[in-house]
Amino acid sequence: MANAPKVYDFPMAKVEDQLVSYLKTRRGESTIADMIAGTGLPKYQVEQAAKVTLDEYAGRLKVTESGELLYYFPSGMQSTVRGLGPSLRKFGKAFARGAARVLSFLFKVWIVAMLVGYFVAFVALVLLAVLASFAASAASRGERGGGRERGGGGFGSMYLVIRLLDLILRMWFWTTLLKDPKRKKEGRAFYKSVFGFVFGEGDPNTGWEEAERKHIISYIRSREGVITLEELMALTGRESEEANALMNRILLEYEGEPEVTDNGTVVYVFPELLRTSPPEHTAIGKVPLQNPSSKQLVPFAANKGRTNGWILFFNAANLAFGSYFTVLALTQGAAGLGRNGSMLYAFTGSLLARAGISPVPFMEIVLGFVPIVFSVLFFIVPFLRKILLDRRNAGIRLETLRRRIFARVLSSPARVDASDIAPAGSGLDPRDLTAATSTILERLAASLKAEPIVQEKEGSFAYRFTELERQLADLEEYRAKIDLARYRLGKTVFDSGK
Repeated sequence: MANAPKVYDFPMAKVEDQLVSYLKTRRGESTIADMIAGTGLPKYQVEQAAKVTLDEYAGRLKVTESGELLYYFPSGMQSTVRGLGPSLRKFGKAFARGAARVLSFLFKVWIVAMLVGYFVAFVALVLLAVLASFAASAASRGERGGGRERGGGGFGSMYLVIRLLDLILRMWFWTTLLKDPKRKKEGRAFYKSVFGFVFGEGDPNTGWEEAERKHIISYIRSREGVITLEELMALTGRESEEANALMNRILLEYEGEPEVTDNGTVVYVFPELLRTSPPEHTAIGKVPLQNPSSKQLVPFAANKGRTNGWILFFNAANLAFGSYFTVLALTQGAAGLGRNGSMLYAFTGSLLARAGISPVPFMEIVLGFVPIVFSVLFFIVPFLRKILLDRRNAGIRLETLRRRIFARVLSSPARVDASDIAPAGSGLDPRDLTAATSTILERLAASLKAEPIVQEKEGSFAYRFTELERQLADLEEYRAKIDLARYRLGKTVFDSGK
C-alpha cells in the first residue's frame, strides 16, 4: 500500500484525454458525477481535469434549480491549443512575427538608401543641370564676345559646374566645422522620424495584461477570495464570451473552484489567494472595481506635423522624379538626349554616357521604376497601418467604455440609463459616445435579462437588472459567511534560520 500511487499524484494529460473522450460521446451537458461515472476516475482527478478541459475547449457553466453545476461546450470538443488547426495558427503567428521583424529591418535599410538617397540624387541632378545650363550660356557668350574657341562649350561648361560644386562643398565643410559643438540639435534624428512615420512608435500598452491581472487578483483578495463573471467583465471590459475564457484561465492558474450559492448564483472561489502574511493582508484593503489605470491609445507617430510634412514631400518628390524619368525613357528614348530634349533628361543622359553607362535603360529602371515602386510602397504602408491603428484604437475606446458601463451597472442595477454615462473628457471616448453607450447597454441588458423601463422621452429606455440585483445581494451574503480566520497563517512555529 505504501508504494501504491496516490490519488493526488496523477498524469494530468492522460486523465484529460479520458475525460475528453467521454465528453465527446455526450455532446451535451455533464455534471462532475456524470464524468466520474463515465470515466471511472477518482473525484479529485475529475475535478482538476475538468478545469483544464474547461479552459482548453472553451467550456461554459450552467446551474440547475437544485444548484448543481453543469459543464457544457457550445463550440464542441474542439481544442484551442492542440491539433492541426491550433498548430497551424501558432506557426502562422510565429512566422508572421519573424517575417515582420526581418521585413521591418530590411525596409528600414531600404528607406535610408531610397528616401534620402534618391531625393539628394535627384536634387543634385537638377542643380547640376541648371548650373550646366548657366555655364553653357556663359561660355557661349564668352565665345561670341572674345572670339576664342572653347571647343563647343562642353568641357568649359562641365569645368564650371565642377568648380561651383567644389565651392559649395567647401562652404558646407567650413560651416559644419565652425559650428558650436556644445549646441545640441533639437529633436530626434530624421531617420528615426522616418521609421516612426512608417512603422509607428511601438506599443504603449506593453505590460498591460500583467498589470490587469494584478488588479484582478488584488480585487479577488479584497473580496474574500470570491468573484463573479459579471465583476470580471467590469474589471476588464470584456464581453461575456471573452470574460468566460479569461475566467477559465484564471481558475486553472490560481487553483480556483466554481461554486453555486444556496440561491443559485455561480461564484468563483480562490481560497489559495487568501493565504497571505498579516502585513500583506492588512495592505490589501478594498480594491475598487474600476481600475484607476487604462489602456492608452496607440499614436500614429511621435513626430511633429511639420516633420511628417517634410517626409511626405521627400517621398512625393521621388515619385515625381521617378515618373519623369520613366515616362521620358519610354516615350522619347535616345532621341530625347539631343539638344531639343528635356534639359534634365538630356543632361542626366550625358553624364551617364560620359561614365560609360547606357543612359536610357539606366534612367528607365534605376531612376524611374525603382523609385516609383518605393514611393508607392512608402505611401501604402503607413496608410494601411493607419487603418489598422484606427480599428485598434476604436477597440481600446470601446473596451474602456464597457468597463465604465459594467461598473455603473454593478454599482446601481435598479436603474441604468445610457445618459448616466458621462464623457470621460479624454481621447478615450468613442467618436459617437451616445450611440456606442446605447449599443453596449442594450447588449448587456439582453445578456443579463434586464427589464426595460420606458421613460418620458419617446423611444428612450432605462433598464433594471432585476436578476443581477438578486445575484449581488446573494453574493454579499455569501461573502459575509466566509471565515477569513481559516486563512490566517498564525504564529511561526519553526524557523530554519534559527
